[in-house]
Amino acid sequence: MVDSLRKQFLIGIFLSVLVLVSYWGVAGNDFINYDDPAYVTANRHVQRGLSGEAVVWALTASYASNWHPLTWLSLMLDHDLFGMNAAGYHWTNVILHGFAGLVLFFALGQMTGRLWCSGLVAGLFLVHPLHVESVAWVAERKDVLSGLFWMLGLWGYARYAQKPSVVRYGWVVLFFLLGLMSKPMVVTFPFVLLLLDYWPLRRAVDGRRSWGHLVYEKIPLFFLSAAVSIITFLVQKEGGAAASLQDLPLANRLANAVVSYSHYLVKTVWPFTLAVFYPHPGSWPVSEVILSLLLIFLITLLVLLLIRHRQYLIMGWLWYLGTLFPVIGLVQVGAQAMADRYTYLPLIGVYIMEVWGFRDLLQGRPTRRVIGGAVSGGVLAVLVVMTQIQVGYWRDSITLFTHALRVTDGNYQANNNLGNALISKGRYKDAVGHYHEAIRILPAYAVAYNNLGIALMSQGNLEEAMTSNAKALEIKPGDGDAHFNRGEIFFRRGEIEEAIAQYRIALKKKPYDPQLHNNLGVALTNRGKLSEAIGEYREAIRLDLEHSGAHNNLAMILAGRGEIEEAIDHFRKAVQYQPEYANAHYQLAQLLSRKGLADDAAYHIREAYRINPAIVDRKGGDAYGQYVQPDDIVAR
Repeated sequence: MVDSLRKQFLIGIFLSVLVLVSYWGVAGNDFINYDDPAYVTANRHVQRGLSGEAVVWALTASYASNWHPLTWLSLMLDHDLFGMNAAGYHWTNVILHGFAGLVLFFALGQMTGRLWCSGLVAGLFLVHPLHVESVAWVAERKDVLSGLFWMLGLWGYARYAQKPSVVRYGWVVLFFLLGLMSKPMVVTFPFVLLLLDYWPLRRAVDGRRSWGHLVYEKIPLFFLSAAVSIITFLVQKEGGAAASLQDLPLANRLANAVVSYSHYLVKTVWPFTLAVFYPHPGSWPVSEVILSLLLIFLITLLVLLLIRHRQYLIMGWLWYLGTLFPVIGLVQVGAQAMADRYTYLPLIGVYIMEVWGFRDLLQGRPTRRVIGGAVSGGVLAVLVVMTQIQVGYWRDSITLFTHALRVTDGNYQANNNLGNALISKGRYKDAVGHYHEAIRILPAYAVAYNNLGIALMSQGNLEEAMTSNAKALEIKPGDGDAHFNRGEIFFRRGEIEEAIAQYRIALKKKPYDPQLHNNLGVALTNRGKLSEAIGEYREAIRLDLEHSGAHNNLAMILAGRGEIEEAIDHFRKAVQYQPEYANAHYQLAQLLSRKGLADDAAYHIREAYRINPAIVDRKGGDAYGQYVQPDDIVAR
C-alpha cells in the first residue's frame, strides 16, 4: 500500500513537470482575434467580473451560440484576478489541463490497478500536440474545464463501482452536470461509463450486473445528456451556427465524418501540419473517402478479432468513435471540416489502445521494462518538444494564421483573420491582399468584403470601400457589422445624416455594441443633436464603463453646457482608462484651471503636451466637439 502511494506520488510529480515544461511558453502568448473577442476581449459581461447579475447572465445566455455557464463564470473570475493580462488566462487553462491529466491517471489507476500504464495514458493526454489548441487558446476554456469535470466523473465512477452507494453516485451526477455546464460535448459520458463497465471494471462481464441493470443505473445521466443536447441544438440553431441541409447535404456530411475520423487518427501518430482552422471542402474526393472507410474498417475488424483476449481494444475504439460523434459533422456547426480541439477527450480511448497494446506486445520479454521505459520516455520527450513548438504558433494572431496558411490550402478564414491582425498593426496594404485572397477562395464571403471595406476606408479609399461594403450587404442583407461600416464611410465622406441612418440600422442588430453607440453619438453631436448624443454616450458607458472615447465625448458636451463637475469626472475617467488620451488631458486641464486647481491643471497640460505637442497651440479647446472623433470599427 505504501509502495503504491509512493509510486502514485512520483508519477503525479512527473506528469506535473511534463505539463509545465510543455506549456511554459503560454506565458508570452497574447489573446487572438478568433473567438477570444467573443469570450473575453470584447465581451463586456465577462469584463464586468463576477457578481449576482453576472451569474444570472451566465446561466441564461446563449451568447456565442453556446450554453456553458461555468465557462463564462470561470472567465469572469479570471478577469477579476488578471484583468486583461492574457498570461493569467493561459495559465488557468494549463492548470486545469494539468489537474485533468492527474485525475485521469488516478481514475485509470484505480480502475485497472496498472499505475505505469495509467500514467503513460495520462502523459500522452497531457503533452500530445493535438491538445495544444484546447489549452493554448483562451476561448477553449470550455475544453479544459469540461475535461477536468469529465475526469472527476471517471474517478467518482471508479469509486462508485468499487462500492456502490447513493452518495457516490451523486458525486458522479454532480461532476457530469458541471461538465455539461462547461461544454455540452461531454454528453457522451454515460456511454463511456458503459464501456468502462465492460473493461476494465468488468461489471457485466463477470456477471455481477446485467447490461439492463447497468443501463437503467445510468438513466439520470442519459436524461441530463438529452436535455443539454436539445438546449445546445436550439441555441446553435438560433445563433445561426448550424448549417442547413441545403447548404451542406447529408451525403457530404457523412463523407466528411468518415474522413475526419481517419484524419484524427493520422494526426495522432503524425501530429504535424496542425492548424487552427481546416476549411470544409464541401465534398471530399471519392478516393479519400474510400481510403478512410478502409482504415476504419480494418481497425474495427482487428479489435473484433482480438475481442476475447484484448478487451481494452474494443473499449478504446468505441470510446474514440462515440465521443467524437457529437462533433464529427453530421450536425454541422461552424465552417470547419474538423478541429484539433475536438480530439481532447476522444483520443483517450486511442491512448488506452496504444498503451495496453504496447504492454501486451512486450509481455514475456525479459527486457520489457527497459524497452518499455525507453520507448515511453522517448515518445513523451518527442511530444513535449512538438507541443512546445505548437504552443509557439499561438503566440499572437499574426503568427497563428500565418502558420495556418503555410500548412493548409484554400484557407479563407486564416486569410481573413490574418488581415484583421494586420489591420490592428496598421498594415492596411498587407491586410487588403489577404482579404482579396479570402474572397478569391470563397466569393460569397461577406465578412471578408466588409473587412476589406474597413481596410480601404482606413487608407482613405472611400469609394472602393463603399463598393466592397455594398457587396457585403448584397451577400448578407441587413448585416449589423456591414451597416456599421457603411455608417463609418458616410461619416468620413461628410454625409452625416446618412451615417446616422446606417448606425441606427446597425443598432437593431447590435444593440449592445458600446462602440456603435459612441459613434452614433459623435454623428449626432456633429449635427447639433446634443440631447440625443448624450443619451448614446451614456449608453456606451453603461455597456462599457471603460470606454474612454465615450467618457471624453460626453464630457465635451457637458463642459459646453456648463456642467463642469460632471464633465471633470468623465474627463478623469477618460484618462484613467486611456492614459495617452491627449485631448482628454488638455480639456481636463482647462476645466481644472477654471476651478483654480493650478497644480492639477499643470500636470494634465504637461501630459497633453507630452502626448501631442501641437494640441496646446489650438484655440478654443474648451468648446464641445472640437476634438470629438469617432472610434473606427474593428475588423471581424
